Amino acid sequence: MKTALCICTLACLAEVAGTAHAGERASAERPAINRRTGLFEPPLSELRKAAERGDRAELLRAASRLGPARLGKALQDTDSRVVGAALEAVPLIDAGVLLLDSVLPHILSPDETLRARAVRAIAALLAGNEPGRMNEWEVSSDTLGATCQSLAGVAENASENLATRLLALQGMADASGLCAASLRPAALMAAREPEIRRALVLALPLLPGANEFLLAAAQDTDGRVAAAAGARLCQWQAKNPPLPGQPPLRQLALLDGSLAEDTVEILPCLTSSADPLDRQAIETLEKRSGNAVREAIKRLRQASKGL
Repeated sequence: MKTALCICTLACLAEVAGTAHAGERASAERPAINRRTGLFEPPLSELRKAAERGDRAELLRAASRLGPARLGKALQDTDSRVVGAALEAVPLIDAGVLLLDSVLPHILSPDETLRARAVRAIAALLAGNEPGRMNEWEVSSDTLGATCQSLAGVAENASENLATRLLALQGMADASGLCAASLRPAALMAAREPEIRRALVLALPLLPGANEFLLAAAQDTDGRVAAAAGARLCQWQAKNPPLPGQPPLRQLALLDGSLAEDTVEILPCLTSSADPLDRQAIETLEKRSGNAVREAIKRLRQASKGL
């Protein structure tokens, strides 16, 4: 008899708990009125559903209605789907930079998808805000320093997903005015993945302090890395003399495995050169390269003729 009563009691308690949880979930799904402000507050489910549909316009509308304060709470939600939606939404609103401190912990999330979304959100927030803009929002230097250091840590983490590492590096490159001091070229040049080494080359500021790394990259055994170094060296030469000891840019443009976009960036240095070997390299590229390179050569020739 006692056993039966115990089982009955436990069943009732479980039903009550389940009803309470269901009530909490239903409350989160329903719109509410803020008692303090009297304003309508849409449910977080609107944000989640917009993200799941990939509807950026609706995601922006939902994020704008929620505002930064509720987005900050969404970033702490127990539902990873809500957190992921909030990470996508934060860069869409003007005040998103105020949530950097709330986004930052998700870079260390055990969930690979959330980590990638956090890196993407931070990269977008930094890219759209230069130092002066950050001052206007009163984002502290400590927050900016921690943010840039976190991106650098992701980029250097050999166990992290390659796409996420590249996203972090691109974010630092786009926010060079904020994150230049956090970029550690020596560590990234030692990466085993050529994609990381190439991304570093493209992220390096064109300043004398980066020259040794550009020259080292120009000697890389992977053509993608060396050609990217050639592209940056050509950009350097637009305002400065060639670096002592750099290989001829035509050699870097002709490397096997070089990407068309890097070859195109080297072309202005070759077409403006009076060296017959550079002219010969252009002819070789025209014969063996794809449409992008051939079209770039055509445009440069027309420009040189004043067409």
